[in-house]
Amino acid sequence: MRRAGKRLLQSMLAVIAILCASSAAAADDAAWDQSLSAAVRAREQGQLRQASEQLQALLAAAPTDAARARAEGELGITALQAHDFAAAHGMLERALAAHAGVARARYALYLGNLALMQRDARLAESRYREALALAPDAAEIAINAALNLARLAPAAERLAALQAVSQRIANAGEPARWLRAELNLGEQARNMAQAGGKPALQLAWRHADSARRLAAEAGDARGEIEALDLLAQIYEDQGRAADALTLTRQGKRRADTAQGVAVADLRIALEWREARLAAAAGDADAALAAYMRAVNLVESVRQDLPIEYEDGRSSFSATLEPLYMGYADLLLRRLDGLPATARQARLARAVEAVELTRQSELQDFLGDRCSVEAIQGAGAHGLPADTAVLYPLMFAGRLELLLKTPAGIELRSVGVDAAKVRKVAVEFAQALRNGLPEYMSRARELDGWLLAPIEKDLQAQHIRSLVVVPDGALRLVPLGALHDGRRFAVERYAVSLVTGLSLTNVGNPAARDKRALVLGMAEPGPVVGKLDATLAGQVLGDVDTAPPSRGLAAKRPMRAVRGLSAGDKLRQMEDLRARLALPGVREEVQALSGILQGRTLLDAQFTLGQFRDEAETGEFRIVHIASHGIFGGSAETSFIMTYDDLLKVNDLQAMLQAEKFQQAPIELLTLSACETAEGNERAPLGISGAAIKARARSVVGTLWPVEDNAAKALMKRFYEGIAQQGLSKTEALRAAQLALLADAELRDPFYWAPFVLIGNWQ
Repeated sequence: MRRAGKRLLQSMLAVIAILCASSAAAADDAAWDQSLSAAVRAREQGQLRQASEQLQALLAAAPTDAARARAEGELGITALQAHDFAAAHGMLERALAAHAGVARARYALYLGNLALMQRDARLAESRYREALALAPDAAEIAINAALNLARLAPAAERLAALQAVSQRIANAGEPARWLRAELNLGEQARNMAQAGGKPALQLAWRHADSARRLAAEAGDARGEIEALDLLAQIYEDQGRAADALTLTRQGKRRADTAQGVAVADLRIALEWREARLAAAAGDADAALAAYMRAVNLVESVRQDLPIEYEDGRSSFSATLEPLYMGYADLLLRRLDGLPATARQARLARAVEAVELTRQSELQDFLGDRCSVEAIQGAGAHGLPADTAVLYPLMFAGRLELLLKTPAGIELRSVGVDAAKVRKVAVEFAQALRNGLPEYMSRARELDGWLLAPIEKDLQAQHIRSLVVVPDGALRLVPLGALHDGRRFAVERYAVSLVTGLSLTNVGNPAARDKRALVLGMAEPGPVVGKLDATLAGQVLGDVDTAPPSRGLAAKRPMRAVRGLSAGDKLRQMEDLRARLALPGVREEVQALSGILQGRTLLDAQFTLGQFRDEAETGEFRIVHIASHGIFGGSAETSFIMTYDDLLKVNDLQAMLQAEKFQQAPIELLTLSACETAEGNERAPLGISGAAIKARARSVVGTLWPVEDNAAKALMKRFYEGIAQQGLSKTEALRAAQLALLADAELRDPFYWAPFVLIGNWQ
């Protein structure tokens, strides 16, 4: 924050210097316009941070209300490109209101882009049509609006829409004006061509090549590199590897000569393509070198990479995950014949690539790079002597198990396809979620793939704590419920999870401070009125969208409720309130108040405001929340219910931002009645995200709706282990799960397996 403030001050001083140099009057309009144009050029060259700082300074120094509106509008466009949607919306709306004619239409276009990036296609289309209506004779508005409307058109109509835009560009004259439009059109046509169709392919190539020529003539380095990259991608799509490689290297040479232009993001794409093409050609050394250059470039500009690209694609799914995992894949294929030291170095690089993947995915889930970056490097401590970390990596045709122990890193390969692993993992999770006996065959199959190959390594090093960094469908699996034919994994090891070791403070807590804030909602209050049909359906397990409960799930009092139609939910508030009641929570909270010292807030005391007050004034290291919650596929679809309102995962950070939590973080956040959305591989990231946002070292959550009596019993034993027996968090959870396993009524993994510990396990 101090660095950002210093940069902003420097930008303001630079702007003031320009203004003062041009005239004795500091409010000289021409000088201010000159500075505004420079800031816009910086943005167009990809220098978003510099542009934002200059525009903030210009906004503060605006000589007139009209100038202020212009600066705010340009700042809104910059915020949009940086994916700061909340700031962009306010500034663009104010700019829209302050302008008329073509300028107003321009801001309507950007508001349409904002709506599209927020996946509101209907609003986006409305904004684009508003722009057309505001400036029907302005060619730039008409062409850009038509391009955006083509993106929204039904698939069967999209090619015709793009061809119409192509003709409009040809008729508009002044070709140099349409460089960006040609790139946009070429990219859209290239996406269509991937599904087959020569007309789309020809359209893509024609406009990409036209953009290349226009950029070269104008000396627009960034535009020329973008066009070369697009042409190379078109050739790669068509299997013309030699042509694709030639254009890729041409783009790299142009990037080498670009002066004062931010092109690192484009170089990433070029290096990554060179790596793919070299690997496909069998040149593994060249491929590894290109992969390494691409990964290093990503790390140099990570903070400036958008979470989503302007066309709505996730930068994680489209670029970062395939780049990092492609690199890891190639590293693990090139181990034969290496000396021990070189082998360990290469395995360590593969682990680093996986860690970067997990970090990027959590940033993608949270929609925020900063909160994840803030704890990077916290895993610098060595592993305890009895602890191992397992990275299961799913590739086409094989499963790679990277096992990190105090002695080094080992690799075990299993000849099973990623698709098979995913299928069995999902079936296993579904069987457990519904308490079906069919889980056992999947439990043994997964154990054979994930644990049996490393069993001898674990035994040889006397490993007691197994920390797993799961991926994809394996996140849905409670690994303690795997079975070797004689025992569950929880009977052999204390199993915990981390999103990534580099994201986890693995140090032993300096002091076992047990002061706790225990929060519970046995009977909901006004929060019921905050649940629309979608949210109510998520919490209730809507019969229209969720599979029926079967097996044990249909026979026990669950901390989730099914069976109320969507219409009744909205009409019968009291019925909804009754169905959302969690009677066991009252007993759970009372039991924990006898084990843990601190504050207890139950029902009407557990309001969002009271929680916020306790966070600001209280002193505690454990936060236990026993209330409904859902973790979906993103932070925006994840929430916890308080008595009177919904607490979004992203709001936890604002609530727990006091300096005391920076100095002494929350040791443990427990979410004993929350659940992950069924079948969503990313949903368990919500549990990790809650810990990140709460600045908690560890979090306990559940993978499916838990049975009321089992939850009460497990939580009581868990906290007794921590507070009274001095156990580590992972050993305390294991002991509690083993106690349920020994109970004839609760021995099925349906009862004890959904509870998972994520983060610091000590």
